[in-house]
Amino acid sequence: MHCRFHTHAGKMMEEVSITVAYDAHVINQICDEDIFANLVADSRPKPAVPTKKLKKFEKEYQAFRESQLQQEDPIDRYQFRTA
Repeated sequence: MHCRFHTHAGKMMEEVSITVAYDAHVINQICDEDIFANLVADSRPKPAVPTKKLKKFEKEYQAFRESQLQQEDPIDRYQFRTA
């Protein structure tokens, strides 16, 4: 009876250690995924246009757009906006 209990206990311990190892692997994998996700998020290019440059580009665009509108026929422009 002692051998039978020992074999059964050994089997249970083996199952427990496999389960613990699997759980540790899953937890480790989740941690790795979090680390990789954070690395990707931190490494992506960030839109860093200085405000001064942005205002300059906005002014240039507005001037360009106004010149385009002035070249168009006013009647076509009016019909386009009301449609």
